[in-house]
Amino acid sequence: MAEPFPAKPVKIVIPYPISGPTDIRGTSRVSRTYKAIAQHAPPAISDTMARMIAQAIRSGTRQPVVLERQPGAVTTRGALAVAHSPADGHTLLLASNATMVINPHYFYGVSYDPTRDFVLVAPLATMPFALLVNSGVPVETAGGLATWLKPRPGEINYASSGDGSTGHLAGELFRRMAGVNIVHVSYNGGIAALSGLAMGQVSVMFAALPLALPYLGHEQLRALGITSARRFGLLPEVPTLAESGLPGFEIEGWYGVFVANSTPATATAWLSERIGATIAAPAARSQLLLLGLEPATMPVGQFATRIHTETGRWAPVLRASRLPFRDRES
Repeated sequence: MAEPFPAKPVKIVIPYPISGPTDIRGTSRVSRTYKAIAQHAPPAISDTMARMIAQAIRSGTRQPVVLERQPGAVTTRGALAVAHSPADGHTLLLASNATMVINPHYFYGVSYDPTRDFVLVAPLATMPFALLVNSGVPVETAGGLATWLKPRPGEINYASSGDGSTGHLAGELFRRMAGVNIVHVSYNGGIAALSGLAMGQVSVMFAALPLALPYLGHEQLRALGITSARRFGLLPEVPTLAESGLPGFEIEGWYGVFVANSTPATATAWLSERIGATIAAPAARSQLLLLGLEPATMPVGQFATRIHTETGRWAPVLRASRLPFRDRES
C-alpha cells in the first residue's frame, strides 16, 4: 500500500434495521403487552457494537469513520455490498452468525459465499439464548419441560423472531435432543415473539439474552435455562441446558467484523489489533455483559475455525428446510 493504512475514510456497514438484530419493529400484531415490552426494549446491539468499532479505529487514525446502515433482505443486502466493495480494508461489515452461517444455507438465492467473499477481522461477542416459557406452563426446569411436552405431540407452539433465526434453530435443536414434537411459530421480530409468549399465544421461546434480560422476573414469563456452554455471569442462578438434562446442548449467536476477501494483511492486522484491544478493555467488556453479551476472548484464527465448524454443523439442517429468498426489507 502506497500510504499507511487507513489512507481514506473507513466505512462500517450495519446490515440491520434501526431497531437492531434482535427485533424487527413494524409488526401489525400490536397489543398492550407488545407496547409495554417494546417500551422497555434494550438498545440496538448493532449500534452499540458499531460505535465501539468506530471508536477503536478513530483511536489510531485521523481518517473519519462513517457508520452506514444498509438493512434489507435479512441482512444479506449489506453483506453483498461489502463483498463487492474494494478489497482494501476501508469498508467493514458488522455481521452475525445469521449473516455468515444461517442465511446462505437457509434461503435460496443468496449470492455471496461467506468463505469465498469475506475475511474475519475481529470477533466481538457471543450471544446466549434463554429458554423461556409462559408462566402458565407448569414446569420449573428444561428437563421438566421435555417431560411435559412428550405426551402433547404437536399441541404446543414455540416462538422465534423469524424463520431461519438462531432462536428458530435453538427450538429445532431442543425438539431433536429432547425427543419432543413442538410447532414453530415465526413472528415478525423478537419483541413481537416475546409479546406472544407473554400473552399465551405460544408457550415456549428461545429468546436472545439481550432481549430477554430486562424481562427475566416478569410475572408472565419464566426462564428455565440458558443455551451457552456455561452460565452467564449476571444470571448465576439460571442453569445451562446442558446441565438440565440435555448434555451437549449449546447454541449461541455471535458478532464479528469482516472485510472483503483479498484485503491486504497489513490492513486486516491493523484493524484486528485496534478492535481487539477495544473489546478487551474493561469498560467495553462491562458494557457488553450488561447488554447480555459475552465479550469475545478467542483469537481471530480460533474464532474463524469456530465459524467453519458451525457451518459444517448447521448447513445440512438448514438446507433441508430452505425457503425461497426475497430481497425484502428485514
